[in-house]
Amino acid sequence: MRQLSYATRNSTKALLRQRRSTRQVEKALGVSHGYVCDVRAEDKENIPLPKMGRPSKISERTRHWMVCKYNAGKLKTLEHGHNYIESLGEPPVSNRTIKRVMEEAACFPGIKQKAPALTDEQKRNRVKWAKEHIKWGTEDWKKVMFSDECTIERFGTSGRQYYYSNAEHRQRHAHHFREKKQGGGGKIQVWGCITYHGVGDMEWVEGNMEKEHYVDVLRSYVEPSRDWYNMDPTTFTFQHDNSSVHTAHVIKDYLAKAKIKVLEWPANSPDISPIERVWGYIDWRLNHYEERSKDLDELFGRVEDIWNDLPPDFLHDLYDELPDKMRCLIKTGGLHARVERGARRGQRLGHIRHQ
Repeated sequence: MRQLSYATRNSTKALLRQRRSTRQVEKALGVSHGYVCDVRAEDKENIPLPKMGRPSKISERTRHWMVCKYNAGKLKTLEHGHNYIESLGEPPVSNRTIKRVMEEAACFPGIKQKAPALTDEQKRNRVKWAKEHIKWGTEDWKKVMFSDECTIERFGTSGRQYYYSNAEHRQRHAHHFREKKQGGGGKIQVWGCITYHGVGDMEWVEGNMEKEHYVDVLRSYVEPSRDWYNMDPTTFTFQHDNSSVHTAHVIKDYLAKAKIKVLEWPANSPDISPIERVWGYIDWRLNHYEERSKDLDELFGRVEDIWNDLPPDFLHDLYDELPDKMRCLIKTGGLHARVERGARRGQRLGHIRHQ
């Protein structure tokens, strides 16, 4: 009899720990209400509080698979979630219910980031290239100078801007809007190069970059910037993308005569180059001027000021990320090379942006 009583007590505790109600335990084990209450009081530290409120309209199984499908990208919107639930024959739910289910599973919406449209062959080439450089550490990447051109519009093209207003304040003000002009109000094209040690000079490119002009740019900026930072010419490597101007015979001939080693670069891979993040930072800083530049000369002056004011730590972090980008490329099958920003870098950028 004692053994039966002991087993019944353990079974009662087990059911209570599963958040079963007192009535459910009584019915399942055939014991009295008082007996269950005594066991609950005896083991209250290990028994979670019973669930309150009405039961969920969505079954646990449906919740699980819905979260999995959102994580896999098979469900993309709240409407897709509604359709999935109804396809299983379960009653309709509100948008708020779906959001709550996702929040409970720590699955939150994110903003889609821009990424290059890659073919299967380009993805394979990116993986192959990453594997060839997987053993490169920061010390190896320090020998590389990255370069690129960028088009910058006077009224800006990217980044979100916000304003603050209480809910009852209906009147619109100038600071509630982001100005724009047809064609961006004018634009400039700039060329620049960066190293681990600092930035090189910047060139304002009038019109389109032609191969003859590009030779002058390389001659005027690449070697002087290399020598300024005392980079060893025997190990120095120069990077530019595969645009038709960069791959012209006259450019290859000049680089060969100057004995400048060029880093082989996978096609359609702006996400790998750290200088792309520099352009993004410049664009962000331009959007925070109180007044728009009066003309293109003033715009270039602002870009040049931001360029020359880039903190060394910012550049160091961009180079430190490159080994992680190689691993990311391999892991994702060449899909993208985005890496999480470290807390240390995030703190520094926060400080920079608030100056």
